[in-house]
Amino acid sequence: MCAMTSAQNRPVLTYADNCGEHLFALDRDAVTIGRMADQDLVLTENYVSRRHASIRRVDDRFEVVDQGSTHGTYVNGLRAERAILHAGDVVQFGSLNGIRFRFDDPPVDKDRQTHSLAEGLLSALTIFAPSMGNASPAVHEMEQLNFVINAARELNSGGAIKDILRVLLRSSIKLTAVERGFVFLRDDGEMRLALGLRSDGTVIEDDTTVSRRSIQKALESNSKFSISDTLNDEDASAWTSVLANAIRSIYCIPLRKHMSGGEPDRVLGLLYLDSQLGAGNLSEIDQQVLDMVATEAATLLDNALLAEAEVQARRAAEELAVAAQIHSGLMSITLPKLPHAVLQAKTVPCSAIGGDFFDAVAVGDCVCAAIADVSGKGVPAAIVAATLQGIIHAQLLTGQELSAVADLVNRFLYARNVGKYATMVLLKLFPDGTLEYINCGHVEPTVVNASGIRHLEESNFIVGLIPDASYTAARCQLEPGDRVLLATDGIIEARNPAGEMFGDSRFDEIAVEGTLDAILERLAQFQQGREAQDDWTLFEILYRDAGTAE
Repeated sequence: MCAMTSAQNRPVLTYADNCGEHLFALDRDAVTIGRMADQDLVLTENYVSRRHASIRRVDDRFEVVDQGSTHGTYVNGLRAERAILHAGDVVQFGSLNGIRFRFDDPPVDKDRQTHSLAEGLLSALTIFAPSMGNASPAVHEMEQLNFVINAARELNSGGAIKDILRVLLRSSIKLTAVERGFVFLRDDGEMRLALGLRSDGTVIEDDTTVSRRSIQKALESNSKFSISDTLNDEDASAWTSVLANAIRSIYCIPLRKHMSGGEPDRVLGLLYLDSQLGAGNLSEIDQQVLDMVATEAATLLDNALLAEAEVQARRAAEELAVAAQIHSGLMSITLPKLPHAVLQAKTVPCSAIGGDFFDAVAVGDCVCAAIADVSGKGVPAAIVAATLQGIIHAQLLTGQELSAVADLVNRFLYARNVGKYATMVLLKLFPDGTLEYINCGHVEPTVVNASGIRHLEESNFIVGLIPDASYTAARCQLEPGDRVLLATDGIIEARNPAGEMFGDSRFDEIAVEGTLDAILERLAQFQQGREAQDDWTLFEILYRDAGTAE
């Protein structure tokens, strides 16, 4: 798409794509649309022609003109070579399954921004006059409602849930002549208000005055429930909500998705209508029409909800892919090269992103390194991990003492109260082989040499759990050829299909001879295709005599 501009007293095209909702201002007398880069509104889809269409100002109106495109231009679902646009019209270029552009007035205030496609459909009722002959008024009403439903199917192609609900309420209120209507949608097992309207079209934000007993009866019976006159109904006349709000007539219809294979219908929501002015007077055919509207609306609603869920899932997947790319970038650090140290690291998240991280910086002739594992997995752990990585990197780079870095991370995590803690190892390796390290509840570092292995056992508290915890660093001496191997617990605690844990002994066994890749390969073989339950991260520092470095 081309860049958006602000609209000043000019109509706009509103549309939604994977990036969200947008406005395109028709801020000139002619706007061109197509795939070519020189078009004002650039669309990249293959079904859009290079110079597809234009929208032109004619006096005080705007019209869309097809420029001989291959697949056509559509206004409200109908192919058009040229058409005057009215507020609420939907324009599509090249495909009815493509992006839906809504032509609308300038968004001068919030109320105007809430203008719905349904308004255009309902206004069309006033000019819809099929040849009726001697048909009854009820049949005429049915044809009007069928027109609305057919138009609502067009709305459904874009998953416009609010528009479908608005059409349902306005048409139902018109048919029943009640004063107000509500649509409730099922959300986590509860019926929650999705939209409420009065007969004049104004929105009702509060549902506290509806008859909850009527809703309960309709849901329990999984069928419509109605009372034409509460004054003549011995039970209903005593209901608190009926008395408190002077309700005279009530209609409740569950919005059911008919399931195949003998499965019970699935209730998506409920249509509720009531009136205070007088008793209801619906004929049998009116009742049938109302049932038909509710059934058709439930089908449309189910499709729209599925489409919306698919869009949300796609957006979530795209956002996760971006997060994974960022996470990969954070993990793809350039490890420092020093004459006395060779560094390697590998990380394998169990999902797209994870809570493990490693880092290393050179401060003078000293190499500083860190490995950490944030509690939990996925996006929450990754967010905390990225934050901690930045803090630790900055602290190490400025030459802070390891105990001071651990103390800062501990106080930061605890004070933020994010429900996360972390284990970690921080270390410094000096040219003379002195290794200073601090272990905060992490897997013990392993030193591997020709004589075998030894574990560095000194440990401190996990960071993020105890606000006044103290942290103390330990030291040991390395000899040239010694390898310091750091791992996260996702490796030690990995399990095979039988539930057996990989464990310290297997890790020590492969650590003596194996490279990082060999360790990860052995781990994968051990799991025998079982999905990893935690992230895997390995970090290795080889200490060597600086005088022998290439």
